[in-house]
Amino acid sequence: MRDEDRREIACLWKDWDTRALGVCALETAVTGMVWSVWYDGQPAAAYGFSHASAFDPDHWQAWAFGTDRFKRCVPLITRHLSSIRPIIERDCRRLQVISFREHDIAHGWIEALGGEREGLLRAYGRNGEDFFVYGWVRKNVSCGISRDHGHNA
Repeated sequence: MRDEDRREIACLWKDWDTRALGVCALETAVTGMVWSVWYDGQPAAAYGFSHASAFDPDHWQAWAFGTDRFKRCVPLITRHLSSIRPIIERDCRRLQVISFREHDIAHGWIEALGGEREGLLRAYGRNGEDFFVYGWVRKNVSCGISRDHGHNA
């Protein structure tokens, strides 16, 4: 795993274990929304969408990590994500990415894909590391909650 990804991901875990990361990615995955990219016969990148909330299947979290060959995979991943955008827009009300504040290369890619920086998550990492949250939100979303607006029932 490349250093930037390890720094970003490992600080979120009490007991860092790359095998557990793989299991977690698969266990929380949105069905059919996890991929790997191989380069010269070796795994170079993994990316996908996980459920961000146990109670809301339309709220996803995007993630990606890879080896030092990850940069070579970015054009392919970007094309793939662009090709499945209609599926994402249909099935996902809110998509978010949480990214280490110092991972500026990732921020540029996220923004190029249309992610909007929504805020700073202070001390999100276990050692006080700050993270940014980026989001994409389906337009014309209503949460379906009726409000009383001060009327008595």
